[in-house]
Amino acid sequence: MGQALTTRRWPSRRSLVAAWVLAALGFGALLGLARAAEGPLDDPDPAQQRPGFVDLGSLPGPAPRVAGVPAGGRRAVVFFERPGRLGRLCQALAKSPLPTKADLVVVVAGPGGSCPAASVVADPDAGVAGAYGLRTPREGGPPVGYAVVDSAAAIRYRTLDPSVADELDEVATILEAVP
Repeated sequence: MGQALTTRRWPSRRSLVAAWVLAALGFGALLGLARAAEGPLDDPDPAQQRPGFVDLGSLPGPAPRVAGVPAGGRRAVVFFERPGRLGRLCQALAKSPLPTKADLVVVVAGPGGSCPAASVVADPDAGVAGAYGLRTPREGGPPVGYAVVDSAAAIRYRTLDPSVADELDEVATILEAVP
């Protein structure tokens, strides 16, 4: 009473090549979709946009003073926005707990405005954004994003983030990661 040996049949080369081609096409399509989702205000290098951890690259570094921020012993968030987008960010800030957790400044690349939850500073030549080391967006022009400053007045996180008004919880998480 012997057992019958089964032989395993390997796929043909043609079917293996077809599987690899289909996989490559699938990954290429996913990459195309990801690239299509990138907007003109995004960072040209996706690895630099919203990396999710503090002290990336040359950080921490000294935070330039703008509108009295940073103040000794207080954490701060400095937002960078364009004039037509200021209202949306200010509405989101007014509904968030961020104003109770840190000093907030909104630097506007153009004429200033008002924001109940934060100081607003006009920066038509993007000099403040440059001093904070924000990168230039894919389309060029002034950056849209934010920087988190610790209580020792050091920049600990900075990023381009055109959808920051929708992601203030993420800002709060980064803020909690710094002293």
